[in-house]
Amino acid sequence: MISVSKPHSEKAIHTPGARSIREIVFGVNDGLVSITGLVVGVTASRMSPHHILLAGLAAAMAATVAMALGQYLSTTAQNEYFISERNREVREVQDIPEEERREVEAIYKQQGFTPEQVKWLTDHVTSDNDRWVDFMMKEELGIVMDSLDSPWTSAGVMALAVIVGSIPPILPYVLTSNTHLALTWAIVLAMLTAFTLGITKAIVAKGNWWKSGIQFVVVAAIAVVIGIAAGHILSLII
Repeated sequence: MISVSKPHSEKAIHTPGARSIREIVFGVNDGLVSITGLVVGVTASRMSPHHILLAGLAAAMAATVAMALGQYLSTTAQNEYFISERNREVREVQDIPEEERREVEAIYKQQGFTPEQVKWLTDHVTSDNDRWVDFMMKEELGIVMDSLDSPWTSAGVMALAVIVGSIPPILPYVLTSNTHLALTWAIVLAMLTAFTLGITKAIVAKGNWWKSGIQFVVVAAIAVVIGIAAGHILSLII
């Protein structure tokens, strides 16, 4: 009987500490861009500093909840899919072992091994059902189940990231009632945060730090421009 427990792979010990970099970058950038665009827009529409702050805080709370729930649901769906695929492989190894063995042989042949090596490797893989299923998951489906992401952890990371990204454009409106000064500092802090986020992403991904920083600044700048345009249009309509 094949166990569906976590495979005994050593890849888990090589998993980088930046496993959640995607969620962190996505969350911080989403919070930063969306809230920056909002506060710039409502400022351009000539709302009072008090109302701007309330709008920013409400939007930040909504974004945090929405992104966290979305991350929880997507991670849960991914885990369920991976488990379903593994269970399917378990059944196939049990019910049609000869066909599955031929698939293992075909994979090793495609990798350029000699017939003798193919036979030895296939015998080795298929001698243990857990190892066999793990092999099919990785080589046939491209899925490595060293560990399944925790939906709650992923949601928590996303929520925290969105909060961190939302703080820079809101903070100036907390510290001053001068709308123009607050707007200036909101844009400056948003750009600095975006550039820092880009550098952080580049460091983790071992990429070009200044290029990555500029990319994130451009995205934030687009949000500022759209926010200003939307704010002016709304002020004329409403």
